Amino acid sequence: MVSPPPNPINPNPNPHKSLPTPEYTPVNTPASSPVQPNFQIPLIIGITGSAGLVGTAVVHLALRQGHTVLAMDIVSPEENANARLPEELKFAEKRYEYKQISALDYEGYKGACKDRGCNALIHLAMIPNGADVDGRYGIGKPQYEVHNSNVAMSCNTLSIAAELGINRVVLASSVNAVGMLFSHRPTFDYLPIDENHPCRPEDAYSMSKYFCELQSDSYVRRYPSLRVASLRFHGVVKEESVTRQSLHELGGSWKDLFGWVSSPAVSRACLLGLTSPSKYFPEGTHETFFIVAPTICQQVSTLDLLDKHFPEIGKEGRLRKCITGNEGLFDCGKAKRMLGWGESGFWMDEE
Repeated sequence: MVSPPPNPINPNPNPHKSLPTPEYTPVNTPASSPVQPNFQIPLIIGITGSAGLVGTAVVHLALRQGHTVLAMDIVSPEENANARLPEELKFAEKRYEYKQISALDYEGYKGACKDRGCNALIHLAMIPNGADVDGRYGIGKPQYEVHNSNVAMSCNTLSIAAELGINRVVLASSVNAVGMLFSHRPTFDYLPIDENHPCRPEDAYSMSKYFCELQSDSYVRRYPSLRVASLRFHGVVKEESVTRQSLHELGGSWKDLFGWVSSPAVSRACLLGLTSPSKYFPEGTHETFFIVAPTICQQVSTLDLLDKHFPEIGKEGRLRKCITGNEGLFDCGKAKRMLGWGESGFWMDEE
């Protein structure tokens, strides 16, 4: 049996001591990690949804690591400052190109990737649920549009990869593929939850994330040199908001188990999804990964919250391990084993 790669993030010797999310340094990046890729790098990465919160962070980290980036989004540079590089990344301008393209525009999307010579794709573009599900007027879209657009964009990404011979793809999935935040009442067969848990989505956004994972299963069967990582992000928190106080105030939702993850940690996961070595993540496979912090948002007892919102979990013996303090309810061991990914948390001080 092949030994798993070491975690590129230093392990916390005291799990009850608060640790900030690690900053990016020359010795704390996937490219300089002990998890060395055997895939040709630096990469030429096409990134959709590049002007969003996650997309911006991924673009910046990719450029810092020496990759070339084709950034794509539906907004123009004039409308969104994130489409332009900050001053500290001006040194990477020759490795950066921004194009105003929708991932729904198959020919435009494919042509841009072909012209730039992309050999990797990170698909982050998406449409969130609108007012007919969670009341977010002016942000999301109606259910039929959310479903149709999101499913088409992920399919376009996989089809373009296959057509152009791009063998490394990362897709932004979501913890909601399981059926959480937008469900009437989520059902958890066991906790902490891992990638083997059944998916029971009820809404268009969650269904579209589940379907992008099904699409990926199909494509790697058809194209055995293709490798796809579907990353199940939780509610992504801006780097400047990753503090004990800010997370506690954020609180999280009982429906998605009060989880969170920082934008820097998500960026690392995206690039590790492309660069992790084949002996841990082989070609011809599609894998899903939970990308969630190891603590809940709140500085309170996780078990107390479970007793309040999901009393049946404890009564029916569905807890698979002893939960202490504000320990999170997502098992991200697979991401650590196969990608070398991890996130630091903010642990509740216990008396």
